[in-house]
Amino acid sequence: MIPKGPKTKKLEEKKKKVQELKEKIESSNAQILVDLCGLTVEETTQIRKELKKLGANVQVVKNTLARIAAEDTPLKAVEDYIKGPTAIIFSYSDPVEVIKSIVNFEKELEKLDIKAGVLEGKPLTKEQILEVSKLPPKEVLIGKAVGTIKAPLYGLVGVLAANLRNLIGVLYAIKDKKEQG
Repeated sequence: MIPKGPKTKKLEEKKKKVQELKEKIESSNAQILVDLCGLTVEETTQIRKELKKLGANVQVVKNTLARIAAEDTPLKAVEDYIKGPTAIIFSYSDPVEVIKSIVNFEKELEKLDIKAGVLEGKPLTKEQILEVSKLPPKEVLIGKAVGTIKAPLYGLVGVLAANLRNLIGVLYAIKDKKEQG
């Protein structure tokens, strides 16, 4: 029997952390890699609170553990960005709103730096993340789609109603003509 020493316990803790990270990667719809180095505690707390309201959380991770957890997940595609001080933002709700919030924080706080990310399994560069942040909210996009779908239906109803009105007009004209003649 192998005695459990401090090294064995540390190894078990690391395996547990890797498994937890892997679960977060798989259960979130977006992961954004950022560098929070140089931010004050207040700024970091503000970011965490705002993102929590949007259904996301921030986790500072050891790069080695993050790379191991990224194996066999979409995050593997942006593994090269996991270097230096790195935090992963996990989004569990509307990823566009989370990305907009992160981009706004980057504009406000010069020391926050977006590195890369993954959205719905697709790797994104920083430039692509900035483009995603310009999209309207999900509700607006759904509204536009519904409007686009229902516009032809309204047109069809209008055409059919016009034909009925015309038919009724013709029938009244025939009725009036018969009554006069």
